[in-house]
Amino acid sequence: MKHPNLRPVAFACAALIGLAGTGLALAQKVAGTGTKPSRAQLTAELAATLQACSYDGSPLAFSPPDLSKGGGTGKQVVAEIMKYTGLPANFVVVEGKVPNAAAVIMQGPDQVPRRVIAYNPAFMGQVIEATKSNNWAPVSIMAHEIGHHLSGHTIVPGGSQPPIELESDKFSGFVLYKMGAPLADAQRAIATLIPEKDGETHPGRKKRLAAIEAGWKEACELQGGGAQCQGGKPVTTAQAPAAPTTATTTAASPQATKPAPSPAAAPAIAAPAPVATAAVAQVMPKADAEALPAKGGQFIYDEFGILGPAIRAQFEKQMYEHAQATGVEIVTLLVKDLDGKSAEDYAHAMMRQLRVGKLDVGNGAVLVVAPEQNQAAAVLGAGVRLEMGSHDKAAQLERWIKTAWPLCKKKSACGGWTENLMLAADHIRRDTRRSDWAIAYNTLGDILKMDAAETGKNLPPQQSKVWRKIVRLSGTVESLNPPPGNKAAWVNDVKVKNGQKAVLMRSREGLTAMLYIDPRTESLMPGGKMEQGKTYTVIARASGLSWNPKDTQSLDLLSYSVTE
Repeated sequence: MKHPNLRPVAFACAALIGLAGTGLALAQKVAGTGTKPSRAQLTAELAATLQACSYDGSPLAFSPPDLSKGGGTGKQVVAEIMKYTGLPANFVVVEGKVPNAAAVIMQGPDQVPRRVIAYNPAFMGQVIEATKSNNWAPVSIMAHEIGHHLSGHTIVPGGSQPPIELESDKFSGFVLYKMGAPLADAQRAIATLIPEKDGETHPGRKKRLAAIEAGWKEACELQGGGAQCQGGKPVTTAQAPAAPTTATTTAASPQATKPAPSPAAAPAIAAPAPVATAAVAQVMPKADAEALPAKGGQFIYDEFGILGPAIRAQFEKQMYEHAQATGVEIVTLLVKDLDGKSAEDYAHAMMRQLRVGKLDVGNGAVLVVAPEQNQAAAVLGAGVRLEMGSHDKAAQLERWIKTAWPLCKKKSACGGWTENLMLAADHIRRDTRRSDWAIAYNTLGDILKMDAAETGKNLPPQQSKVWRKIVRLSGTVESLNPPPGNKAAWVNDVKVKNGQKAVLMRSREGLTAMLYIDPRTESLMPGGKMEQGKTYTVIARASGLSWNPKDTQSLDLLSYSVTE
């Protein structure tokens, strides 16, 4: 049922905010007049391009939040939630003139796209009222939006997509279990505010409640809850969030709170939860290709409970700091059972299921060691794979099984051999620490203009603003199997021989791009395989650019999502 004080507004939705691109378009309109567009003009035009999805899926325009303002109580709540994720934040939090809360991508003054959670504090108070003073409800909303960003979802104009909404719901359930919320409280916001019927961009109530329950139970089982996970209460129940104390601080804050940072302060990035001082066995989710993914919350998983706790904590911290500095996530799994799969297939399944790395730029790696099956694998996201080249860490992990595992098993403890296991992950960390993982351009035309400006300057790669930079572009797939030898749509035979698939795309500006994609990357995409004739938003790393816009541009594809 709808609460009488709640308008049919955007709830837990996603939008793409193209600030710089629109501002540039307006500036070009007034070029030659001797005047610059006013801030009011820019704001008005930007607002016309912004869309969010209402809770029933209909588009709704809203004004862009101001990145210069602090996040208020919402920032405080997000910081508390982040403590339970085990991951660094990749977004900023701001109060904004949004209907409720939204995960958005917007460009700042430096023209670099930023991930933002914008929220309306008044709406949070309405949520608490609508859910009969349930203070977990607004926390679950913020956790949902956090899930969009931590999973690296590519957010597109006109709303979201049902698969990624369910992923974020599952993440919300996962985190709220760790925070101590009973299942019913983790589901309260969806149960109260969301209609039963499916919308175009958001699933209906039943599916979303099921996703939250799946995440809640998965977190319980990971921590060894067993049969207790069916009861709807956390194994160790935490205190419910405190209710807001004033009308202006309406977002809930779980457990004990700290003073909110000043508006000028940097976005709060919570430290990872401490790793247990004693070895603890964990239970991995079943590697099921049909299972709904949900962002994992740690960098090392040990189903045997055999790794040295102190060394494990050291590497967990190191991998956290690397993810915080670069965005690259490297996860090591020591598993008892591969669920009938090869180690490589299992690693691919878990990269998808745990959403290792950010989905948009493919900056994740999953290392699997299954000593009882005498198998190991190292599966790299599309972006990491480009950086590692021909390096294969699987052989290194297989040597660990032969040399270290007999000793680990004999003593029921790995001790110093824990460090040897982590050397493979550390190699990937070192090889990915200098790459730029930010999306630097919003259209193919933008990066080509910069490439033309650098032509003839012979800049070294570290000074170039286009060399191997990441670009977001939209276009229509013209061919999934372009023939070689066509000068108008040139295919790099070397890339194809190395196992990459060439896809010919015509960008919205009418430019030709040849995208090279690892077939294994397609299995990680929420929308399935690419189809000819469909329009996609893609994220790709520049591979071979030409200053001539008539030439076919070569890009290594990292991710994609359907836009039409």
